[in-house]
Amino acid sequence: MKETLKKIVPESMIAWIRGVQASVKLRRETIRQMKRFERNYAKRGSMRTEHLETRIIFFTHQIEKGLSHQDFRFGFGKGVLAEFVPLLVALRKADAQYKSNGIFQSAMCALHEYRTRHEQAGYDLDYMCRLFPDDLWEEIGQAQGHAGGVLTIKAADKAHNAELTFEQLSEARHSVREFSDEPVSVEDIKQAVAIAMRTPSVCNRQPTRVHIITNADMIAKLMPLQGGFRGYKMPPALILLTADNQAFMNQDERNEGYTDGGLFGMSLLLALEERQLAACPLNTMLPMKRDDATRKLLNLPDSEFLVMYIAVGHFLPEVKTCMSKRFDPESIVTVHA
Repeated sequence: MKETLKKIVPESMIAWIRGVQASVKLRRETIRQMKRFERNYAKRGSMRTEHLETRIIFFTHQIEKGLSHQDFRFGFGKGVLAEFVPLLVALRKADAQYKSNGIFQSAMCALHEYRTRHEQAGYDLDYMCRLFPDDLWEEIGQAQGHAGGVLTIKAADKAHNAELTFEQLSEARHSVREFSDEPVSVEDIKQAVAIAMRTPSVCNRQPTRVHIITNADMIAKLMPLQGGFRGYKMPPALILLTADNQAFMNQDERNEGYTDGGLFGMSLLLALEERQLAACPLNTMLPMKRDDATRKLLNLPDSEFLVMYIAVGHFLPEVKTCMSKRFDPESIVTVHA
């Protein structure tokens, strides 16, 4: 029957019918995906343990970023601290083993460094002390270890990056947000891109597109739209990774560009590190107006969607960066034997 219909019905009609079916399926599956996300993302005010932990990680990172600034600003983050406190209090109630919770420990260490650095400079922390319950304030004062806070990156330690094993290079790479004034060669970035071209993609369709921006005025316009680089000097170079929807063949592949683009991004970050270039990935999860403004500035084709930015520059002789403590592998692994 199918073979008979194929002979009778023109290919153009079959393609039209399939297109209508695909559009209906795309809408249905997108709505289903949206509903699953809506049921599970860490909404503000949620007391679910996993949601508390997500938001605590976010605010820990905000504190770490402030601590890593070269031009350190005493008293930064008052708004962050005000939102931080109720989350920590709630997590202590939700998790009976909170003292051994790595996320709680990271937060305590970051807050300990914040407190210590201010106290050593004689800065009045009365506002912070009033925010925290007495016992939590005491825990912050007693926090020890290297689960959170900042660490120091030295340019001299990068001299032999090309000789490192993959494991060593991965361990050595950290996101760096402050760079030297030395211009970045487009050719150096292209050579890193050439290495990243070995990244796998769905059926080798290679949807990732690379936009290299070195124009200082353009970078200065793009970064406020991105929104996550406030307080830092503009990077000498900026890479925007996009994915081209023309590389995909049906509605089931609607998210594949993020997967392939993310894989490419990690390869590129390691390639830049090997070439002794400092870098920091920056998200492009932008509201529609900022997305549209970004597209207009860069004259992006309609077929491409934003995957991530990477800020790039040469290493300063010495720079601080976020500790960004990683989970224990056992905490994220499920074995299906």
